[in-house]
Amino acid sequence: MYDDLVLTKLLRQDRAIVIAGAAAIALLGWTYLFYQGWAMQHMDLVAMAMPSTGAWGPMDLLLVFAMWAVMMVAMMVPSATPMLLAFATISRSRSAQGRAFVPLWVFLAGYLVLWTAFSLAATLAHWGLHSLALISPMMVGTSPLLGSRLLIAAGV
Repeated sequence: MYDDLVLTKLLRQDRAIVIAGAAAIALLGWTYLFYQGWAMQHMDLVAMAMPSTGAWGPMDLLLVFAMWAVMMVAMMVPSATPMLLAFATISRSRSAQGRAFVPLWVFLAGYLVLWTAFSLAATLAHWGLHSLALISPMMVGTSPLLGSRLLIAAGV
């Protein structure tokens, strides 16, 4: 009976930590994105680091990569919260039984590495589209043909 109460308390604590951590990560990401949106509207007040309109250098690639990585983490971590909670419950249970388990941070790190890798791929695609002048410096498509193909690919 006592062991069940301790396990229940630990599971609740795990749930609170996972939910608070996911919320904090998402909040930081969304705060950054809202700030960037505000800064674009108020460029006369804020010195904002943006990719150049010409050929990109290493700093431009880094800025675009940071934008993609923050955006992906801000959007994808909240959707992973139910899986993180389930994984934390299973890990806690396996640990309490003395069985092998994987810590939650390893699972979350793998998830973040995957989305960071996607962000790198998106950055390289973004750079390619910019280099070919298929998107404007403000990230607006300049080719109706490209836009229609992307829409068809997304639908498929």
